[in-house]
Amino acid sequence: MTTKKHMSEVPMIQRVTAYLAILVGYFFYCYNFVIIDYVRPYIVDAYDGINLADTAQFYTWQSVGALIGALSCAWVASNFGKKSTLIVITALNGGATIINMMFTDYAMWAAMRFVIGISLGGYFTVAVSLMIGLFTPTVRGKLTAFASSMFSVALMAMGAYAAFISSIDAPWQSLMWVGGIPPLVAAALMIFILPSDKKVIAYGEEEQAEAEASNTPAKKGSWGEMLSAPYRKLTITCLLLAGLNFYGYQFFSGFVTTYLKEVRQFDGATIGIIFSISAFGSLFGAWVWGAIADKYGRKVNAFGFILAGVMASVFFVAPSDLMIGSLNMLAILGLIYNFGLSASAVWGGYFSELFPAHLRSFGAALFHGGRIIGMWAPMVLVFIQERSDLATAMWGSPIVWIVAGLLWLSLPETLKGGIFDKSKKAETAKA
Repeated sequence: MTTKKHMSEVPMIQRVTAYLAILVGYFFYCYNFVIIDYVRPYIVDAYDGINLADTAQFYTWQSVGALIGALSCAWVASNFGKKSTLIVITALNGGATIINMMFTDYAMWAAMRFVIGISLGGYFTVAVSLMIGLFTPTVRGKLTAFASSMFSVALMAMGAYAAFISSIDAPWQSLMWVGGIPPLVAAALMIFILPSDKKVIAYGEEEQAEAEASNTPAKKGSWGEMLSAPYRKLTITCLLLAGLNFYGYQFFSGFVTTYLKEVRQFDGATIGIIFSISAFGSLFGAWVWGAIADKYGRKVNAFGFILAGVMASVFFVAPSDLMIGSLNMLAILGLIYNFGLSASAVWGGYFSELFPAHLRSFGAALFHGGRIIGMWAPMVLVFIQERSDLATAMWGSPIVWIVAGLLWLSLPETLKGGIFDKSKKAETAKA
């Protein structure tokens, strides 16, 4: 049997390059997740058989695919290797996006968005578990949070590129091509750049490697084990927490532009300014919370959710005409709200750290697993809105965020020496 070497023996330049390759794929995971929203009006104009209601269902099919991809790719990576799984789903992301453009009817568009969704959910699951194994735990928070910030970067890049192709009268399909070709290139590069998990022991997987070295059969994770007695509570708590994240997001962010237009009676320009400034909080917030998680522990970030809940409450009662300098106060409150929410940028790594090495991919998959709960959020909000009004229904957001923050605090701390690390307190007591 070939002796494995530890990740610390892999040159730092190769590990950094591997992280950057995964990051490129992560950018296009984010890009292709939201591209359907951007091209929706173009699809309606271009294809006679597809209307606006149909395009809304494309996102649903994509989300269902993401859920299946996250849950299934965790098992695939555990049994066939993380590197090979990541390469295949990265190529699937790009290839399916290109094939998607060959069709003009609803059924095939829905089918392709479903397939693309599988690759997207799978990418998050496997990329995160590979990413955190490249470096020591003291930098994982920053690395996973920076990767999560690619969502904001992808939105900004998409907007800038869309403006560019519009200025030169290029076809809207150019946006889709950008989501298709680079992932194929990234997948090819990963073959040569990513350390093989069959030959290298990742950080945090030392115990599993020792068991293999002593001829103990290598553990293969399963969802049955994730729901077994030792891990059941952790699994269900993470799923519930991820589900509440989708609920809180939909109850505020999913309808905030409608709220600003119909309830606050703002014009389009004001709504755009408030929305864009608020969104900026997510970008720099991910970096800040990543650093906080590495220094003080993953559970400290739970206070970001509580902060978001407080800011949402203030947002709903703040007067519409209150200005701070040249900015409407709602823009500032929205910025702080999104800053708080970005505390969840560390979840991919944190959920993985909560479980043993052979269950890491399954832990990362719990983020998208939360869609089992969260996919009903828009319907719940509309149900409440129909029996009251939009402003009342949206008050569910601060309630959800505060409950989610408290639930997060009930989970174990995974960073040794963190503020909420119980082992540190036990050692202090013994001393």
